[in-house]
Amino acid sequence: MTEQTFNIRDYGAVISKDQLQTKAIQACIDACHQAGGGKVLIPEGTYLIGSLRLYSNMILYLESGAILKGIENYQDYEDFHVPSSIQYLQDSYYVKAWNLPEYYFYGMITAFNEENVQIIGEPGSLIDGSDVYDKNGEEGFRGPMGIIMSGIKELHLQGYTFANSANWSHTLDGCEKIEVQNVTIKAGHDGFNLHHSKDILIEECHLETGDDCFAGYDIENLLVRRCQLNTACNMLRIGGVNVRFEECTCFGPGHYPHLSEDSYYTHGIFKFYSIDGDEIKQPANKIVLSKCTFADADRLFIYDFGRKDLMQNNLPLKSLTLEDCQIAQLRRTSSFKGNGEAVTLTLRNVQIDYDSEEPFLEFDESVTLILENVHFVRPTSFKDGTKDFVFSNTVSMSM
Repeated sequence: MTEQTFNIRDYGAVISKDQLQTKAIQACIDACHQAGGGKVLIPEGTYLIGSLRLYSNMILYLESGAILKGIENYQDYEDFHVPSSIQYLQDSYYVKAWNLPEYYFYGMITAFNEENVQIIGEPGSLIDGSDVYDKNGEEGFRGPMGIIMSGIKELHLQGYTFANSANWSHTLDGCEKIEVQNVTIKAGHDGFNLHHSKDILIEECHLETGDDCFAGYDIENLLVRRCQLNTACNMLRIGGVNVRFEECTCFGPGHYPHLSEDSYYTHGIFKFYSIDGDEIKQPANKIVLSKCTFADADRLFIYDFGRKDLMQNNLPLKSLTLEDCQIAQLRRTSSFKGNGEAVTLTLRNVQIDYDSEEPFLEFDESVTLILENVHFVRPTSFKDGTKDFVFSNTVSMSM
C-alpha cells in the first residue's frame, strides 16, 4: 500500500511563534488516522503546540528546519485521561514527596496503546519543550513531559533534536520493540525513561541532560550502543534484565544544569533503580557496561539495597559487569552493598585512574567481587566492611 502523506499546512497550520497550532495539526493527525495511517508532514518553520496525540501506523515527519515549540502555558497541555503503566503516581508517599499532580503524565507528543508509531526528523529539525513552568507540577516547577509513548508496540524514533524539556524528554513506558537512532537531547530533565519496556535498541544518540540520561526499572532486553552521555545528575539510573551499554562515552560535568539543585557536577555513572511504589517482575540481572569510557563524576556506583531514599527497595540487583572500560576522574567513594541480598560485581579488563584519599569502592559481605585483569594506574583502596585493601598495577582475584 502506498504511504499517504498529510501536510499540516493543508489543515490550517501556519508558521507562528505566538499563535497556537495544536488544533490544526491535530486535525491533520486525525485525518491520517481516519485514513488508516500514513505520514504527517511538518514542513520547515516554527509551530507552537500544546499536546498532540498520535495513532497506529503513523509517522510524524519533521523536515529540516521544522520546529515544534511547546507553548509556555502549562494549561494548554493534557494527559488525555489515559492511565500510565508507571504506578507510583498512585502511591501517596511519592505523590507527597515529589509534589506530583494527578495529571503528571501529560506531554507535548503522545500516543497510548498503539502500534507502529514513528517520529522521524531530518537533520536540523527540533522539538523544543520551552522549559514550561508549572507551579503545581513535580517539585513545584516542572511542567509537561516531552514525548510520551505508553504501551506502544513497534516504536521508531530517529534524527531530531529535543531541547528544553520541562520534565522527562522521552517517557517510553510499557512499550515493546523500540528503536531509537541519532536522536539528540539537550538541557531539561531526563533523557530516556524506559519503565516496564522491553526489546529496545538505542544507538548513535547524543544526550546532554540536566537529570538522568537513562532511567527506568523493570526493563527487559535493552541495548544502548555508541552513544555520548553528559549529565548534571546520573548517567544511568537503571534496573532490569539483560541490559547492556556498549561503546558509550560518559563524561561530566553537565553542560546544562540540574534545575532543582542549580548544579552541574555529575552525581554517578550507575545508580540502581528499583522503586517500591511500582510492580517489578523479577530481580535485576545481567547488567553489562562494555567498552565504555567514564570520566569526571562523583561516583562510579550507587547501590545500597533497601534504601527508600535511593529508590532501591523493591527487588534487588543480582549482577553487574564492567568489561573493557576506562574509568578516570572520579572524586568520591562508590557504594556497592547488597545488605543481605547476594550480588556479583565483576570488573574485567578495566583500567581505573582514581586520584583521591577516599576509598574507591566500599562494599559489604553480600557482594562477590571479581577482578579480572584490572589495571590500577595508581595505588587504589577498597573497603570491605572494616577491612581496607590497596591495589596497584594489574590485579586478578575474587573476594
